[in-house]
Amino acid sequence: MFAARSPYASLLLVACACVFLQPPAIFGQDPRGVAVEAVNDRPGFMVRVDVDRPHRTYEYGDVMYVTVKSEKAGHLYLFYCDANLKVSCLFPNVVQKDNRIPAGKTVVVPSRDATFRLRVGPPAGKEILKAVVTTEPLHALENKDLARGDVTQLDLADLKGVYVEVQDRDRQEQQKPKERRKWQWAEHHVDITTIDPAQPPPQQVQRQRQGKHRRVGVFVGVSQYESSNIRKLTVCHTDAKEMAQTFKDQCQVDEAIVLTNSDATLEKIETAIRKKAAESTVPGDTVVIYWSGHGGRCADDNGDEKDGYDEYLVPFDGELTSLSQIRGSMLLDDAFGRWIQELDGRKVVIILDTCHSGGQATHEKGVGVPAAGTAEFDFLDGELARAKDVGQKETALLTSSKASELSMERREGDLSVMTYFLTRQLRDGSGPLTLSQIHGQLKDSVPLYVEKNFPGATQTPVLADETTPPFYLRP
Repeated sequence: MFAARSPYASLLLVACACVFLQPPAIFGQDPRGVAVEAVNDRPGFMVRVDVDRPHRTYEYGDVMYVTVKSEKAGHLYLFYCDANLKVSCLFPNVVQKDNRIPAGKTVVVPSRDATFRLRVGPPAGKEILKAVVTTEPLHALENKDLARGDVTQLDLADLKGVYVEVQDRDRQEQQKPKERRKWQWAEHHVDITTIDPAQPPPQQVQRQRQGKHRRVGVFVGVSQYESSNIRKLTVCHTDAKEMAQTFKDQCQVDEAIVLTNSDATLEKIETAIRKKAAESTVPGDTVVIYWSGHGGRCADDNGDEKDGYDEYLVPFDGELTSLSQIRGSMLLDDAFGRWIQELDGRKVVIILDTCHSGGQATHEKGVGVPAAGTAEFDFLDGELARAKDVGQKETALLTSSKASELSMERREGDLSVMTYFLTRQLRDGSGPLTLSQIHGQLKDSVPLYVEKNFPGATQTPVLADETTPPFYLRP
């Protein structure tokens, strides 16, 4: 795919089939699948890799620059998987031998004063660029002498060695007291499209060039739960269906993925967000993620939460019996934040009609009883702020209530409160509506309804919008 010093010698950067906590059998698969599917869902810090073209599309002869930014200082390994499924290590290399990356500072590969360039060449197709940052060097790659050339070709045996090392280190760290855990790792990948200018470009590239952008929505609503320990709700599955239909009718959503009740398992939700939504869109498109159901909170175990708690959303197969079951079956904000990174380059709008509270009252969408004085429910707030700090943009989060409040189902038994007023606004009238305008109306209608129908309770929708220019929910 790349030429280093000569114009078109195949330089093959590489996707990292390494460092993934997956069964060893994955190393019999193609590297691209390993790179995409194997993700550290609970990193103690965030890392982001990007290239100098916002649409991540290059023609033969184009020069590519790669940037990486990490929340924590560590050691950077930059990999590439080309269209022929050949895997190479791009960084460190003979020019940039020191692979230490400082916290919060951007590393550019190749550096502006480097003697080589990454020039796109055959073959054309889908390729993957992956960055892995570890707080200590990876011994499994030491014998490859990564700094001896511009790039170093790897094979699956090399990557398996890295996998074994990471698995062992993670196991050892988990056995230590939390205050003594030091070793951590994080990763991020982006898809690259390379084009032969003599051939017609792929359909998605043609659409990008014509400014035609797709909108895809994932709509999740869970009222019934597999576990008898989780209180049933009434209208959340209806919320998801109504929201999906409204977005198709009013918001130009091209594809709506709807998961309700028994279909809304953690695995199916992950597949919908990380695979279906990611694969059916390209940078410049929009992905809307909507969730209606229970929310909860548990103890943080990797030190990335200032309040000491991980928040979570409850899928159909969520379990509350023990902390280990909670961590293994719920959608934690750490994992959700990492899934959102899979959609990097797109506009991502997240709408949450859920809450956490100490009660188990009818119409209220929270599970668990937090201890007195504990922090408020702030699902995804911190993760999106941290993603922004490492360079991810174009995200918005609309929540149905403040962190200290409840989110309610309507007494009429038709929809949840915020969902009802949001869908009514989108269906009433005509003309464009921005996310900010929608929020302004919700701040009036939702509190008035809750104060009237649930004396003593308050509910105020909150918007954190980092999209530019203003995002039109109804174009």
